[in-house]
Amino acid sequence: MGALVIAADPIPTRRPVSWRSWRDPAWHAIVAIFVTLAALGPFLWAAIVSVTPESYLYDRQIHYIPPEVTFANFVRVFTAWNFGKAFSNSVIVAVSVTLLSVALSIGAAYAFARMQFVGRRFLIVSLLLIYLLPSVVLLVPLMVIFKTLGLFNTYLALILAESTHALPFAIWMLTNYFASLPRELEEAAQVDGCTRVGALVRVVVPLAVPGIVAAALFVFIASWNEFLFAFMFTSGEDVRTLPVLLRGFIPSETGVSWGIVTAGAITATLPVAAAFLVFQRFLVRGLASGAVKG
Repeated sequence: MGALVIAADPIPTRRPVSWRSWRDPAWHAIVAIFVTLAALGPFLWAAIVSVTPESYLYDRQIHYIPPEVTFANFVRVFTAWNFGKAFSNSVIVAVSVTLLSVALSIGAAYAFARMQFVGRRFLIVSLLLIYLLPSVVLLVPLMVIFKTLGLFNTYLALILAESTHALPFAIWMLTNYFASLPRELEEAAQVDGCTRVGALVRVVVPLAVPGIVAAALFVFIASWNEFLFAFMFTSGEDVRTLPVLLRGFIPSETGVSWGIVTAGAITATLPVAAAFLVFQRFLVRGLASGAVKG
């Protein structure tokens, strides 16, 4: 009798990594590491300088690791430069701009996404053009308006000025997100007795929370970093925000105290970084879902 021979499947061999192919995961990891270091490099260097004593900052040797760690620069920022007042001003302005822009953009974006009316496309394009305009173009008209109304050097002036750029962006972002939501849910709510506004409040807004949070985060970051309007429409310390205060850390004649500059920059960056880390999952979901339809 002939022996029964069972042919076994060949053992798969692992394909060696070819450094000549850009599709290899090794190249992807290298590129990811390089991009991460390039993005975090300036922030890490600022953090190192902020905790390094000034006596080590002006010698000829570069210290990638601080020989000594000190927090004196952070203490001087809060005690000598009235940093707390500027910080609270930035919080008031940024939060107010975010709430105003998101509240107004929800209704406008829902109208653009669900309704067909005369001039709809023209208005959408106009909003995009307004957002693309440089901020300096709006300085003279806004300055005349605020001087006439007596709003110069007030919170309201900063809130209205910064909303001119934040609102069009929020409307564009939420319009795409609302367009990606199924209409059937709103129609079912209206069949059950809801008005269009009721369907918006009870159905659309809860479903659009990721998109709303993403838009609010972008508006908050843009308002927090706004310098031109805050510099032109404020005088003194009553309404001065952090970007304007940080500019004063760099004198032109007496030299630059890099320890104080970096300490102030790090402290001003922490709220934005914390907000981004907390709402990161909403940001990713909002951007991904809003890109489904245009």
